[in-house]
Amino acid sequence: MKPICLLLGLSLPCLPLPLQEDQAAPTPAPIETTPSEFEVFFLANEGFLLRAGDDAVLIDAFLGEAYVGYGYLAAGPLEDLLDGRAPLDSVDLALASHVHRDHFQGEVGQRWLHSRTEGVLASSPQVIDALLEAEGPGIQGERFEDLLAFLPEAGDEEEIQVEGVHVSFLRLSHGTGRFATIQNLGHVITLGGVRALHVGDAAMVPGNFAPYDLPSRGIDVVFVPYWYFEDPAGREIIQDHFRPAQLVACHIPPKDLETVAGKLGGSHPDVWVPRTPLERARFRDLVQTSGK
Repeated sequence: MKPICLLLGLSLPCLPLPLQEDQAAPTPAPIETTPSEFEVFFLANEGFLLRAGDDAVLIDAFLGEAYVGYGYLAAGPLEDLLDGRAPLDSVDLALASHVHRDHFQGEVGQRWLHSRTEGVLASSPQVIDALLEAEGPGIQGERFEDLLAFLPEAGDEEEIQVEGVHVSFLRLSHGTGRFATIQNLGHVITLGGVRALHVGDAAMVPGNFAPYDLPSRGIDVVFVPYWYFEDPAGREIIQDHFRPAQLVACHIPPKDLETVAGKLGGSHPDVWVPRTPLERARFRDLVQTSGK
């Protein structure tokens, strides 16, 4: 099924849905759920697989080597990704927040597209250019049709639907100075009745998020760079724009993982801090009550 794309200038009205979580440990324990359960698999840095039944989406997953001290996929998990071995199989859509190599490595993206006969890769023009320019097996034939570029204006968004995965692309500034020209995309990803937000390396500025009225959308899971929890500006954004969603701390340098996890365990015990590739969290299906 080819993706369906729309351009939006306004936020999507969504009713809030409460997330049920396991708060007893940093890594949620397995929860008995229905077959359509929503699962999150950690890959590396800000890379995750989101799955609900037969629908699956990757984000910031193509990391084959370390970059400036951030995590990457070692040989085993990387080959699982490229070969499509469970749980990294049957991926409908791959996303990348921005072009920095701690989020996207074009040669790995090429290898994934080369090894797979299906699955769309959608990101910013900068990421698509980096993919095409990378030294790898290249992009062949009809796979060019599965490369999609999105770059909404600030405050606007664009949409895509691939199989059972719906994504709204948000334009979230990476910052000023040398980061001003980086095309950073936020993603509101909906599958299996669960809505997740991935912000990439969005600058900790309330104006980055305010135009999208995120609290009205019923965001259930938010992937948050760990420094948001350590900075007053970041904590304000968490409180005003991300709550009451389940929070997942990410982008933690491996050498700092235990220190950061210890701090968050004391100040934010409900936050999941994934530690190892393919570590999984399962969340109960969210049921929207009629009339609410």
